[in-house]
Amino acid sequence: MRARRQARLAQALTVAVPEGFADRVLLAQLTGVRQRPARRFRYGWIALAAAAALVVAIGVVRREGAIGRSLPDLVIAHVNGEERTALQLRAPVPAEQVVQAFADRGVHLASVPDGVSYVQKCPVGDYRTVHMVMPRNDQPISVVYVTHYQAPGVTNFERGTLRGREVPMADGTLVMLSENTTSFDALEHTWRDAIEGPAQTAAGSR
Repeated sequence: MRARRQARLAQALTVAVPEGFADRVLLAQLTGVRQRPARRFRYGWIALAAAAALVVAIGVVRREGAIGRSLPDLVIAHVNGEERTALQLRAPVPAEQVVQAFADRGVHLASVPDGVSYVQKCPVGDYRTVHMVMPRNDQPISVVYVTHYQAPGVTNFERGTLRGREVPMADGTLVMLSENTTSFDALEHTWRDAIEGPAQTAAGSR
């Protein structure tokens, strides 16, 4: 009985193997091993390319948004955005900080106006600026000097409750922004003295 079972098992296992079957199995195994890293490598490059394209697209959108906005609009967005807390500052900063901020932007000050409670070198859109806050009569006034860009002329503007003025000064532009324009004339004169020097201010007033 036992011998008969063994004979049947041997007969069942005796199956004709197609010619070259073993070679095909080995080839399939080798090809699979080689393709798996290649797929991972290829998919990795695809992911990197997609990420790079996304970064470029975001940069283009931001740049196009900045290009389509005027300097006053960019200054307002900056002041009302990340720099809004600076409007609450009242204590004056040392004059040396103001001098250094302008010097870092390549501007030599002939004098430093009193009452600067905040000063920082800030990018505003594509512009390089020195951003200050100068409280006057309990009203914060944002004073932003834009280097290497001259506005076509003196321009007053309004955006909601905010009023502003941009003034070409030396090789840059001074932008003032507040809810009250009472101090604008005095600040314009003071900053022209500081940036262009008293001699230039006197000559320009003749």
